[in-house]
Amino acid sequence: MTKKVNGLPLFIYDCFSDQKFGGNVGGIVMNAGGLETDHMQRIAREINAPVTGFITKQNGSDISAKFFMPGAEIAMCGHVVVGLFTHLYSLNQTITCYNLCTSAGTVKLRIDADGADLPNVMMQLSSPTVPDGMIDLEALSLALGVPISSLETNAPVGKADAGLKHICVQFDGLSDVQYLTPDFAKLADVCRDNDVHTVACFSMNTEDAGNSLHVRDFCPALGVNEVSASGTTNAALAGFLVQHGLIGARSQAILAEQGSEIGRPSKICSQIVVEDDKITELWVGGQAVASIQGELMI
Repeated sequence: MTKKVNGLPLFIYDCFSDQKFGGNVGGIVMNAGGLETDHMQRIAREINAPVTGFITKQNGSDISAKFFMPGAEIAMCGHVVVGLFTHLYSLNQTITCYNLCTSAGTVKLRIDADGADLPNVMMQLSSPTVPDGMIDLEALSLALGVPISSLETNAPVGKADAGLKHICVQFDGLSDVQYLTPDFAKLADVCRDNDVHTVACFSMNTEDAGNSLHVRDFCPALGVNEVSASGTTNAALAGFLVQHGLIGARSQAILAEQGSEIGRPSKICSQIVVEDDKITELWVGGQAVASIQGELMI
């Protein structure tokens, strides 16, 4: 049985953005070590942010957390991590390196401040991998509402995993991504049938010429049709880009724009170190802005 806990600190951050009401909404519940998993799930459903993180342990630079979408627990959530460590930096600016224990493993964090109003929170993720399994392109095209021919670009539709599993779909034109109107019930079935968490659609044509990718990330199998910013998705896409030769196999930063279609523009930075055509080190991050704070009454 969950212990009775009153007045847990609750914060809402707009993550992967330097503006309020941009980016992806992340819930953060501090001092949550006394909560059972099912209670965390109900709280996440009540808060109804795309993802809520529960901080279960904090000891200096060592932090433990669990992450829940409204419909399911997930192993890791990049945007909530950016919000969480922006918050921790606001409380203590002497610690700029952390270890975060998650269900996906331990994640190293660094906070790059450089005197800016908002720090850049960068998380080191595992180098992307390619999960097994074929993808039913007919089912995918029907769910996305596009002909199969539009999926036949410079890169084949494929899977990628950098903490969460994704189907990665490249489109030639920016408008091809902007005007997608998926059937989310069918897309949820596609995700479940292919053992993935989301479908990440992207184009290398962008709204802002300074960015590398325009991304939309659909997550109906997890209870959220579309998220406005997603760190683990962009980390997986970095591996997909290198794997298929869409970017040069060299160390570089990849800037992704996401969320404008749902009114919450975001920017996500992926930094990759490449040796012998393979990603050996991967960091993903960005900025976050606090929007709401209060107490969670249990």
